[in-house]
Amino acid sequence: MKNVTAFRIQIFVTAFALALYVNSGAQTIYTGNNFVTIPSGSTPGQITELAASVTPSRRQLNWQEMEMTAFIHFTVNTYYNQEWGQGTEDPAVFNPVQFDANQWVSTCREAGLKCIIMTAKHHDGFCLWPSRFTSHSIAASPWRDGKGDLVKEVADECRKQGMKFGIYLSPWDRHEKSYGTEAYNEHFRNQLTELLTNYGRIDEVWFDGACGEGPNGKRQVYNWESYYSLIRKLQPDAVIAIMGPDVRWVGTESGYGRETEWSVVPVEAADQAAIAAGSQQAAENEGFIPPGDMTDFDLGSRDKIAKAKTLIWYPSEVDVSIRPGWFWHESENDRVKTPEKLLDIYFSSVGRNSLLLLNIPPDTRGLIHENDIKSLRTWRKALDDIFDKNLAAGSKIKVLDGGNQALTNKMFDNINATHWTTSNKTTATLEFSLPGKQLFDVLLLSENISIGQRIEKFRLSAHTGGKWVTVTEGTTVGYKRLLHFPAVNTDKVRLEIISSRLNPAIAEFGLYKLIPEVKATPSAAAFTDSVTLTLASDQENVSIYYTLDGSEPGKTSSLYEHPITLSESATVRFIGYSPDGKQSFERKAYYFKTKYAVTFANAPDSRYDGGGPLGLVDGIRGSLDHTDGHWSGFNGTDMEVTIDLNKVLPIYAISAGFLQSTRSWIFPPSEIVFEISADGETYNTVNSIIPELPSGDVESVIKAAVKVQRDARFVKVKARNYGKLPSWHPGHGEPAWLFCDEIVIN
Repeated sequence: MKNVTAFRIQIFVTAFALALYVNSGAQTIYTGNNFVTIPSGSTPGQITELAASVTPSRRQLNWQEMEMTAFIHFTVNTYYNQEWGQGTEDPAVFNPVQFDANQWVSTCREAGLKCIIMTAKHHDGFCLWPSRFTSHSIAASPWRDGKGDLVKEVADECRKQGMKFGIYLSPWDRHEKSYGTEAYNEHFRNQLTELLTNYGRIDEVWFDGACGEGPNGKRQVYNWESYYSLIRKLQPDAVIAIMGPDVRWVGTESGYGRETEWSVVPVEAADQAAIAAGSQQAAENEGFIPPGDMTDFDLGSRDKIAKAKTLIWYPSEVDVSIRPGWFWHESENDRVKTPEKLLDIYFSSVGRNSLLLLNIPPDTRGLIHENDIKSLRTWRKALDDIFDKNLAAGSKIKVLDGGNQALTNKMFDNINATHWTTSNKTTATLEFSLPGKQLFDVLLLSENISIGQRIEKFRLSAHTGGKWVTVTEGTTVGYKRLLHFPAVNTDKVRLEIISSRLNPAIAEFGLYKLIPEVKATPSAAAFTDSVTLTLASDQENVSIYYTLDGSEPGKTSSLYEHPITLSESATVRFIGYSPDGKQSFERKAYYFKTKYAVTFANAPDSRYDGGGPLGLVDGIRGSLDHTDGHWSGFNGTDMEVTIDLNKVLPIYAISAGFLQSTRSWIFPPSEIVFEISADGETYNTVNSIIPELPSGDVESVIKAAVKVQRDARFVKVKARNYGKLPSWHPGHGEPAWLFCDEIVIN
């Protein structure tokens, strides 16, 4: 993809985009004020109130309300099986003979995505429309006999199905000879003009900061001001995202946003006087304000804005691909993100005051792959099942700490532009008497961001056992905040707004129940004789169906009624259905018969036991999902495991897999030692490995391998825990996790 991380981009904001939005037509609608200049001498309290007065522009508000959009990465890279092209690719390879715009758009629409952003041109310079300004385009391909226009077909289909449409035009062009000269800026504007004038309404223009060498070995100095001015002139309602004035990048491509996400952030300029003279005016102004690093863990807290000279509304977008790569690769067909992972990403992006941009790359046929569609459909059904019914609706609400009692019904009207608030207090306490006892494990809160983002800290408590018990708590809310927690069964809850920058404006309050979760115990296991497993749901009256042959389970499969005993290796697949039609995610559990004996010197954490010691040698490798049941996890402690092969055998190599997922506090070991022994008493070190330790967010599986070529019966693997989390990590000072699976002995 664009890989903004690799370029460590500096995002710029045009001052003209900070002005009020004014509709040029007959209807003048929204009067958002998406910037404020801090008067000299303002106190911290005054600055905090000013921050609460900053609101989104109309285009920013419309963008946020979409919640989820789609990225489509498709070009010659798809056929070359690569992520980044060189600019020398042959257009003759591009021939998606089964291309179906209807399939693309309907797949995205049915998944709940509201806009499709197409890679009209990636870094390789190949254009998916017949551009008049290059021969390196779809016109030189055999598709549609060189007369096709992929951008047009997708744009037309989006309008037909009621979807919004956007374009991604890479500023880096590895094919164009003028790249690296001033002439390229004109070339880029020419291509941008084609896209903004020939395809109807464009709702979003997506830029990244990619700036590498062109064919002449030069790097380009981009004239961003002129690009933005052109977009505002030709498509004034289009959001300019990421390397642009309307929307910023969250800082990673993991799909996870900050738990504290402020849409109002400070902007500092080298020459504030010049900015004041040339900005905050009408939309034709083109001055720049460099906001600095917008990828920090904290962008908008009171400490961050205390010395600000200017504050702007600059909301966060979270981008992630449904596959490991941004373009389709056949080898990744079995690595599509699961519905469970997509649901977690939704809660951690949309549910953290950000918009989710989900990449769905078509394959060489020109179709979205079946595996991607299946995962998307299951994910969509889960979202619909979870948020189908607000269990708090119909509550009797008592305002305990200031506020208008008559406005409490606004929290259940599903309208983000209405809200309940206090008169002038920045704290509030609301007590909800629910319509009978309710079982719930999800909290939804929304602010009416059209009047600003205000809430800094909140708490939800439940009345249970004759007392109030904290259920969950959080910091920022913004457009939407979602939190899930252990299920609570009660008829009374209390919401406390502990801190707010101005009187809080709560648009929506909701309590929901996650779909049934069905688990196998043990979740995975290796065994020497037989193993007995049980299947159970976290909800009552859930019917569980299973298969033992690896086939997909459904209501025609075997109904689980009693524990299952296995005497041979098997893959158990199972799914649960509740009486109201909601279904669990399908789960798999792996059971592997082996002759090995495995012992830990110290047991892993009970939450991550990998199916027991034999799970380390069961032939099933742990995935990037640390909760998949295959990983053995150690919190702050080392790992030492001994494997008994039952007799002396020639050993040629040993390998062990370790997970690094720094956002989940999982780090690779600081050292891995491999030892062997013939008698179990005297051990000889074969080799030790020092993994490269991460310095930022990373998610991957590390395979540590050594050559042996000696006889032995016992193999010992030692892994030293990373220790305390480093200073750059949000959990710095806390103990790191160490996760291991699978140990392979050849």
